[in-house]
Order: sequence, then C-alpha cells, then structure tokens
Amino acid sequence: MENNQNMPPKPNNYMVLAILSTIFCCIATGIASIIYASKVNEHYARGEYEAAQTASKNAKMWGLIGVGAAALIWVVYFIFFGLAIFGSLANAGNY
Repeated sequence: MENNQNMPPKPNNYMVLAILSTIFCCIATGIASIIYASKVNEHYARGEYEAAQTASKNAKMWGLIGVGAAALIWVVYFIFFGLAIFGSLANAGNY
C-alpha cells in the first residue's frame, strides 16, 4: 500500500463540464472532453501525476471550447433572426 502523504492532490477531471457541454453544446468537443476527463482518474491511480494534470487541462479546454462555440452560435442565431424580425416589423405597414 502506497503512502498517501507523498501523493499530490488529484486534479479535477471536469466530468460534469464535459457531460453538460456534450448534451447542451457541441457533441464533438464534448466527447473529446469526456475522453480526457475519464483519463484523469486512470493516470492518477497509476501514479502518472503529470499525465493526469495534462488530461485535466485538456478536459477543461475542450469543455470550454464547446461552451464557447455554442455561445457564439446562439449569439449569431439571435442576431440574424432578431434583425430579420425587426426588419419585417419595420416593413409591416408598407404594403
């Protein structure tokens, strides 16, 4: 049995962010985030602390990229359709 006092703390695996970004945002980046998030615990259990930190950073990065991409898509969507609605309302009395 290994001495737990010599082990650095386990990095966050960001699994919740990965799952939420997959469900609500972007499937491709969410799946990448889930894959990296699942590797954090594996690497940490094997004593590969640097690999666990790298996987943690990658999981966070891909999760945030998915959230950012979804936010960008929603902003563009609302701007495009908002302008279309306001344009049609402005021309509604010009028949």
